[in-house]
Amino acid sequence: MSTSEVAGTQEAPATAPADVLVSGLRRGALIVFLPVLMAGQALAWLTYAASRWYHPYSWFKIGMAETLSSVRVPFTASAPAGLPGPGAPGKLVLATGALTIAVLVLAYRAGREQARAFERRPGAAVLAGSAIAPGVAIPMLIIAFPITLGFPQFGIERLEPVLWQAFVLPLVVSGAAGAAGGAAVARDALEERVGGRVVAAVIGGATALWWGVVGAFVAVLLVAAISPGPTGAYARFVSRTGGSGAATVIEHATLLPNQSALILAVAMGAHATLAVGGEPAVVLSREGVDGTEGAGVLLAAYAGAQGNAATFPDWFWAFLLVPLVATVLGGRAAAGRERSRGERALRGAAGGVVFAVLCIIAAGAASIELPAWAELTNGGATLGVPLIATGVLALAWGVLGGALGAVLPWPERLSAGSAPPR
Repeated sequence: MSTSEVAGTQEAPATAPADVLVSGLRRGALIVFLPVLMAGQALAWLTYAASRWYHPYSWFKIGMAETLSSVRVPFTASAPAGLPGPGAPGKLVLATGALTIAVLVLAYRAGREQARAFERRPGAAVLAGSAIAPGVAIPMLIIAFPITLGFPQFGIERLEPVLWQAFVLPLVVSGAAGAAGGAAVARDALEERVGGRVVAAVIGGATALWWGVVGAFVAVLLVAAISPGPTGAYARFVSRTGGSGAATVIEHATLLPNQSALILAVAMGAHATLAVGGEPAVVLSREGVDGTEGAGVLLAAYAGAQGNAATFPDWFWAFLLVPLVATVLGGRAAAGRERSRGERALRGAAGGVVFAVLCIIAAGAASIELPAWAELTNGGATLGVPLIATGVLALAWGVLGGALGAVLPWPERLSAGSAPPR
């Protein structure tokens, strides 16, 4: 316990540039990096316990690799000598969604704490909040150096992180989240500086994305409960593959935010595509699943599916409620306590623009690129949605739904609670 705490007073936050930098390094390392590193180690241990994919002494390196995946650091993969060229591994690029959310939340909170001395100086608050980024990026770079992994059972001899991105990506991601936390501290002064409409648009867009991801997650759970077919196929796949299937479930759980971001895009009208060797194999849309092209037939047989294509029942159109509810709630958050009906509509629509930008970022971060698996695939695999189409669809949904949510009459209790916590 510090002297200031014993005396019942709170120590004044640092304001000198050198002090801000030092405290930012400390907060970034202890509040953001260390918890994410521990979570990565726990995930590596669970995967080993379920699959025995690697030796016990590899836990630590695997855990460090999981930590780097929190900010989507790419890994280069090389194949053993003699593997045919077209099937040679390439890159492993994915953001482990659960760890990414941890980085964003922890960095936001650290940046908010870092900037609490600058409530009336929004520019300084943003810079102070972003000062946590070196405290995250430097340890990330340090742990990247010893990581060299091999998965011979998958035809991957060496898997190594791209070092410069192991520094730049955590610097950018944690810096942006910390800056957002700093801006939240100086919200009142920021509204005076840039205008309330801009701040309201950011709040509305972020709120819409949050509810969109949550809604997509809940919708998938409801489908699993109502429609036993996909759930049964998934269970059969897990039971048939033994330990590898159990490890798949563990990794799938950490990638649920990625899944939800992609499902949100599909609910808005985009198509999610699994491509193998650069050719589409499986396409998911609101209408159904099409695996009749390329490697889709092989993948369907490997997963134990009863066919290569499936049409969803009519009630799947209820997925339209996911972007509708999300954007309406975003519009309500953007409108806040504004009384002018026209200004409320403008703020809600502006929030839709921010929603579209955030959807593009989220969809890009949620996409996955896998290296080739020995001689099973003629090249690597990618899973994602088209970003431009996703952005256009999100803009339409966001502007219309945001304006609607902003002008709808809401109960006083709900309206009063629309402002996010600071």
